[in-house]
Amino acid sequence: MKNITLDSLDMLSANILVNLYEKHSASSVAIDMNIPAPKVSRCLQHARMMFNDPLFIRKKHGLEPNEFTRQLYPIVKELVQCSEHLYQLNHINAAESHAAMVIYVSDLLIAHFPQQLSAAINEAHLPISFELRSGSQAVLDDIANGLIDMAVVSESNPSALQQDQRLSVMPLKTLSHLYLLCGLEHPILQQEISLANMANYPYLSAFNQLDKAALDPFEAYCRQQKCACHLAPRDNMQTSLGFHDLYRYLADNHTLSIVPYSKVYEQSYLLPGLHVCCLSTIDTALLYADHPLPRLYLVSAKRHPSAHFDWLKQTVVALIKQEVH
Repeated sequence: MKNITLDSLDMLSANILVNLYEKHSASSVAIDMNIPAPKVSRCLQHARMMFNDPLFIRKKHGLEPNEFTRQLYPIVKELVQCSEHLYQLNHINAAESHAAMVIYVSDLLIAHFPQQLSAAINEAHLPISFELRSGSQAVLDDIANGLIDMAVVSESNPSALQQDQRLSVMPLKTLSHLYLLCGLEHPILQQEISLANMANYPYLSAFNQLDKAALDPFEAYCRQQKCACHLAPRDNMQTSLGFHDLYRYLADNHTLSIVPYSKVYEQSYLLPGLHVCCLSTIDTALLYADHPLPRLYLVSAKRHPSAHFDWLKQTVVALIKQEVH
C-alpha cells in the first residue's frame, strides 16, 4: 500500500467508499447522494489508486468488498461521521454553538444513529448540535450534574433508575431476543448450539448494563447451573463495547458472546469474520427464567434549560422505537 495521509483521502471519496460498502451498487449511491454516476466511478478509481488495491469485486448482485475493504470500512466510516459532526457544528446558530447536547448511547443499539438524528434536526431546521458518548464512570450522576443531557441505557433491574428523584425515566423497549456471536471457525458451530455448550468457552460480557458490577444473564445462568463461566478480559470495563469492538474480541475463534441487540444481527455483514445467529426461543426462555428481560430506558434530568430539549428527546425516542427490534 502507498503511504497514506488524511490529505490524500478527500471526504467525497471517503463518503462514496462507505456508501458503496453498505449499498453494493454505484447507481444506488449516485441516486442517494444526488451526484452523477461518472463522479462515483471517478472517486472509486481515485480511492483504488490511492490505496493501491481494487477494494471491490464486481459480482452478479453488485460490488462486493474484498478483505482489505472490510478492514478499511470502520476507519473510513469514523472519518465520515466526524466530518458530518464538523459540518453540523459549522451550521448551527452561533448563539447556541456552545451548547451541544451530550447523548449517552451505545452504537450497538441502532444503525446510523448520528446520521438519522442529524437528518431529523436538519429537516426540522433547528439550531441543535449534539455529541455522542459511550463511556462514563457514573452515568446517572453525570446526567444529574449536567455533564450528560440524556442517556439511552439498558437495564434489567430499573429500581435504581426509578428511585433517583433527580432523574426523569422513560421506558422504551424490551429486548426479548438474544444473539450469539463468535468467529466463523469457532468450535461451537460444529456442535449443538446450547447454553450448556456455550459455557465451555471464554465469554465476552457485552450486555452493557448500567450496573457494571452486576452479572449479565448468561453469567447468572452459569452460576445457577453451577458451571464455570470463563470471562474474556476487556481493555476497559468502564467503557461500553462498541459495534466494531466485537471483532477485536471474538475473531480468535475461542471467545463467544451473547447480546440482546438486534443491530448486531441485522448488520452482521459489517462484521467480517464473525458468525451471528439468533438463539432459539427455548434457550432464550432458559436464560431469562430467573432473570428479568433487559429494557431500554431514556434517562434525563427532570429540568433542562434548552428550548429544544423536549423535541430532541422525542426524536431520539422515535428513532429507538422505530429502529430497535
